[in-house]
Amino acid sequence: MNRSAVAIAVVIVSGLAGVGAGAYSGRDRTGERLPDWVRIAGKAYADRTADEIRPDVAARADALLVRKVILIVAPPDSKRRMWTVSRKALGERADVEGTIRAAFSAARSESLWGRLTRRVIHRDPIDIPMQRTVDGEAVRKYLVRNVQGVVTKPARSARMTLRAGKPQIIPEEPGSTLDLESSVSAIVELLRAGDGERVNLPLKPLEPDVTADDAQGIEAEIARFETHYRERGNRRLNLELACSRINGSIIKPGGVFSYNDTVGPRVAEAGFKMAPVIVQGRMEPGMGGGICQVSSTLYNAALLAGLGVVRRQHHAFPVHYLPAGRDATVVYGAIDLKLKNTSDRAVGIVADGSNGKVVIRVFGTPSPGRTISIERSGISSWAAPVKTIQDPTLPAGKTIVRDKGHAGHRVSVWRVVRENGRLVRRELISRDVYAAFPRIVVQGTGPAAPAPPAQRPSPAPGTSAVVRPLPPAGLTP
Repeated sequence: MNRSAVAIAVVIVSGLAGVGAGAYSGRDRTGERLPDWVRIAGKAYADRTADEIRPDVAARADALLVRKVILIVAPPDSKRRMWTVSRKALGERADVEGTIRAAFSAARSESLWGRLTRRVIHRDPIDIPMQRTVDGEAVRKYLVRNVQGVVTKPARSARMTLRAGKPQIIPEEPGSTLDLESSVSAIVELLRAGDGERVNLPLKPLEPDVTADDAQGIEAEIARFETHYRERGNRRLNLELACSRINGSIIKPGGVFSYNDTVGPRVAEAGFKMAPVIVQGRMEPGMGGGICQVSSTLYNAALLAGLGVVRRQHHAFPVHYLPAGRDATVVYGAIDLKLKNTSDRAVGIVADGSNGKVVIRVFGTPSPGRTISIERSGISSWAAPVKTIQDPTLPAGKTIVRDKGHAGHRVSVWRVVRENGRLVRRELISRDVYAAFPRIVVQGTGPAAPAPPAQRPSPAPGTSAVVRPLPPAGLTP
């Protein structure tokens, strides 16, 4: 045997002896130590146990997660926006235990011969990357919470205005918003790659609901209705604000108008004020109080314009500005007034709430000789029942009217269409029943109030009172 062969044999025998002596114990998991040829994210932990490795791996994982990622949105018609956010805030997580397990598993998977030849020919070490997960839902939540609303430019539908008393169309404006799904995918891909720092987030267009082309046929006023009010405080402000939101709206052929979508949430941030509203049959302070007068006025104008009624609900009891059956209540997120343009031509709405009255005008294509009226039938009413409550804290015989209640009502409403005075159609719009709300009387049942003490009459002016002693018993004065 030549010298080189002997040398290799000696090395092999030495290597086997070293392995057998416990330089790396692949069988005994207790106290198992990582060999020097296994790295974790580029770092060696030679001859160290999992417990000894864990703190350092965890610290390195934390350092990776605080690395920043720059999100960029660059709209074509406005300035670029950037958000700098940590990988952790975007939903990236490091699996420290999984990383350590993968390192030891790699060491165990190396065969005896593989470990022996690795010592002889100095093969490259095995490098286990930091095990990480990316939560796409966390990415989505971050974008919705921090980015989407900032970069969204709402589309603006075509609107109608009056110039010299004639309707004019203001063209639509397209908008844009974050392409959420594509943005989530781009960020997740960057996080999984591990080494990226910047990602451009795409936008997608927002198309307006109504375009100028949809507004064909708005030529002149076809219906008008108004109601009156006397308030000069918050209720007036609410009426005017609601009218301003409606003013200029266009309903395209086949389109549906939503009062709640158009007026928006009744919140202070939108400019609404506290004013009386009807809540379960009682008048109570509420945000946006009074705007039901606008919805009711619009409802009547829509009936006179021939629009279809998709959704409408009456109040708990008749309102003071309209007869029973002609009102329409609204509650944001719960009760809406929805109107449909059933014609083949667009209609526009002009609304004004100033000078003590709400005026709604509907513009469209006039039909010469056609008239529409609203009629009521089957009208009946009944008195409010009386509900008596016994109250021992009030003296007997004392009564208090806590709630005056409301009478009940029943009414049917019809839309009547005539052509040149001839009846064409009589359409049932609604059969409304307003439930009676009881008159609540509190009756005292407690002890009767004590009678006030008798008082001596005061002496006449200019005289003095003389107190005489009582005579002895048996004598008269």
